[in-house]
Amino acid sequence: MSCCKVTWCNEETEFYNKTQRRSFCKKHYNYKKYASNAPIRPWLMYKVEKILDDTLQCEQCGYDAKTYFPDRPTNELAGLFDVDHIISDIKHTPEGEQPSNYQLLCKQCHILKSYDEGDFISKNNRK
Repeated sequence: MSCCKVTWCNEETEFYNKTQRRSFCKKHYNYKKYASNAPIRPWLMYKVEKILDDTLQCEQCGYDAKTYFPDRPTNELAGLFDVDHIISDIKHTPEGEQPSNYQLLCKQCHILKSYDEGDFISKNNRK
């Protein structure tokens, strides 16, 4: 057996059958329900984990969409949140693509954090 492709997961993968094995553990294989492009965007696996752990709420302001929209399916509510890189300068590095550098933010908190950090400004034009 091999390990899950999610870099911070050490769980073994499971197999469909003898010839076709899946490359994710049982938990992370659920990404297909919530984020179809998660295999090429590791931070989305963090969001999937939050969904599966039933902790889909903003880690900054505490906004919980289920409180306001109890009848909406989880996959719709997931779109109200973004995964933010806490230290954006180390994005796309092995250290930067770990759960310790991720936080789940509601859209409003993410926009304000990005504004405060100047993320909308080209890196060449930042002071």
